[in-house]
Amino acid sequence: MRIRGLFNKVSFFHKSLIITLLISSIPVTLLAMLTYYTGIREIEREVGRTQRLQYAQVAERMDAQLARLKLTVNQWAYHPFLIDLDKNHTIGIDVRFTLDLFNQLIVMKSSDPLIDQVSLLLNQDTLLLIDGENGSRPVEDGQLQERYLSLLEQQQFIFWADRLPASAGTAASSAKQAFPLSLIQKVPVTMEPSFGALIVDLNKEELMSMLQVLSPPEQGAAFILDKEDAYLVTNDPRSMPESRLLHDEIRSAVLQTGQQSGTFSYTSETGVYIVTYDHLKNTGWLYVSAAPLSHLIKPVEHLLRIPLIAILFGLIMAFVLSWLASKQLYRPLQHLTRIFGYDHKSKGEQKKSEVHFIESRWNYLIGERTNLQSKLQQATPALREGFLLQLVQGHLNSLSEQQISEQFKQYDIQTENQQFSMLLIQLYGFTNHYSNLAKGDEQLITFAAANIIDEILQQQSLQAPVINFQDLTIGVLLVSSNGQTNEKIKAGLFELAGTFISPLQSFLKLQVVVGLSRITPYLKHIPSILEDTRHAIRYRDIEVDNAIIDSEDIVLRGEHSTPYPFITEKILIQSIQMGAEEQALEQVEQFMIALQTNSTKEFAIQQGMLQLLGNVQFAMLQIGCNLQHIYHGANLFDQLLHIREPAAMLSWFQSTIISPAIREMQSIKDLKTKQIIDKVIVMLQENYMQDISLEMCADRFGTYPQKLSVGFRQVVGVNFIDYLTRLRLEKSKELLVSTSIKINDIAEQVGYRPTYYNRIFKKHEGMTPGQFREKHTDGS
Repeated sequence: MRIRGLFNKVSFFHKSLIITLLISSIPVTLLAMLTYYTGIREIEREVGRTQRLQYAQVAERMDAQLARLKLTVNQWAYHPFLIDLDKNHTIGIDVRFTLDLFNQLIVMKSSDPLIDQVSLLLNQDTLLLIDGENGSRPVEDGQLQERYLSLLEQQQFIFWADRLPASAGTAASSAKQAFPLSLIQKVPVTMEPSFGALIVDLNKEELMSMLQVLSPPEQGAAFILDKEDAYLVTNDPRSMPESRLLHDEIRSAVLQTGQQSGTFSYTSETGVYIVTYDHLKNTGWLYVSAAPLSHLIKPVEHLLRIPLIAILFGLIMAFVLSWLASKQLYRPLQHLTRIFGYDHKSKGEQKKSEVHFIESRWNYLIGERTNLQSKLQQATPALREGFLLQLVQGHLNSLSEQQISEQFKQYDIQTENQQFSMLLIQLYGFTNHYSNLAKGDEQLITFAAANIIDEILQQQSLQAPVINFQDLTIGVLLVSSNGQTNEKIKAGLFELAGTFISPLQSFLKLQVVVGLSRITPYLKHIPSILEDTRHAIRYRDIEVDNAIIDSEDIVLRGEHSTPYPFITEKILIQSIQMGAEEQALEQVEQFMIALQTNSTKEFAIQQGMLQLLGNVQFAMLQIGCNLQHIYHGANLFDQLLHIREPAAMLSWFQSTIISPAIREMQSIKDLKTKQIIDKVIVMLQENYMQDISLEMCADRFGTYPQKLSVGFRQVVGVNFIDYLTRLRLEKSKELLVSTSIKINDIAEQVGYRPTYYNRIFKKHEGMTPGQFREKHTDGS
């Protein structure tokens, strides 16, 4: 929000410059970035290919050395000492043979730098382990005996092992080399089963030195895995935790590929690595090498700077071209602003760009429209139901027929050349069948009944709105074309009413009475036909469970009348609450005419007016009016009882009841307006030096500009702009007299540009600010 606020304060020229710069810079930047990353990828691919070829050569040499060692050990197995080795020679007793054997093992050890130790395992009377330096020693540990004897049980004559204990006194005796890598050759080869084995321990330090060729010194990772994917040798002699973690990450990445060999890029917390892996042909071991990408591309690092230089050059060119383009775009607007006297150098105007006001109002209206559309879509079903409830209850009688018809069109209900009728479904027997439910649960039963009726209408493909009155009463508004006769419409109403009774009685176990209204071509008559239908239902036979009652039939028999004009009363109360005095006085007169039409007896008319008085007072109490204050504690009912003539009743009601009530409603509205104006005045006095507008104040205090403008003039006596101008001029006069601040600085402090300040000051005071200062300074 803060960045957006700062951007709004930037002039249109700078905004266009920034936008044009972005537009021109983006293609250059994208092209340079694409070139850069494409070059990086190609370099990585080429480096990986070169590394794989180079490492493949190293692996071939390593594989050849291991194959040569394996061949050498196999040749040793045919040495006369080992061929003649049998149980007839007793090590230690046959001294000559024993010394020759020790010397031969020492010679074997020194024959290849990969060999760390050569030992001979013999299974004679006891299990012996023999090497040239330490002589012979029995293997007494049961677990070790089992491990060594398992070597003699192997089907292969020569094989690799990495889980044997190190020979005593060798370089492999450290904890790190507790399990050396060994080549096992069963002896003698001319006898089966073999009773001995030649154990050649490899020098892991030598293997490590070979692995270090596969990765830079103290960087990356290189290791060999056996056929079970366990580490045989690594290039990490330090066993640092972070190094071991890198080895484990690369090992997991290689195993997840599922390929026998390959090259890929791996990213870890320590950097990007080019990983190469393949299997040694002779042993089947997997060798893995991971070299840092930064180390591999270091020779060509200077080539990577070329795209960066291209980006910088492109941005400079984009800035120059954007500045030229912005100047061209800004010329028409600059010409217009000069015509209208826009001063770009004024600090006060820099806070508001040339199109800020239009932009802010447009964005505000667009946002409001989008918000209202979203809310309207969500609230349309509820609004439709609420609209229909207001219509049938008589709350929309102040609207014209055309206005009501337009409201129906908004809810996709066609009303042109149509006739309207209503079905009123009343449920009875709630207390008898649902005695265990609370009184408020009537709404649940009504809701269920409304859903059942709506499903029946949908099954019959009737687009008839269902109105839930929440009091075991449901209304259905039916629309028919003008081409249908009243008899045909009535027949359809009777048939539809009959389809409602059985499902409602089956599911809800209640008695159902359906009232049929008369047919009318006017939407404004819908409340009247509904009210007539309500009264007609009261004439039901209580001994009959279900019934269909036609309100017109009741009227024709003279059994039904409407002695009290409820609809007119509702319109009257609405007019009072809205403060519409003329409409309220007219509705009181209509109310009296309705009473006189229904009855010519004084008692009936007086009772109707008394009921109206009580309902009006109740409505005023609901909105928070103080009746004692409005009517000065008078006994209004007693006054009305002493009036005998209908004309006098009407005159008394208009002057004594309606007029004070209207004045009270207007005063309530005026009080709210005054409270808002007071808040606006406080804000102006605190922030007069800032850029303040009528629209901003209206938005801040939750009203709209036109209403705030009218209210401001009514309360203060002058309009908003004149009040703000006077306030700023008074503050500037105080500064002119009490300080020595420059006039231009004073203008800026009170929120004006210097040129405009001089002009407005002279217009209101008859002199310039300088003359005003001289006059009052000399006078003091």
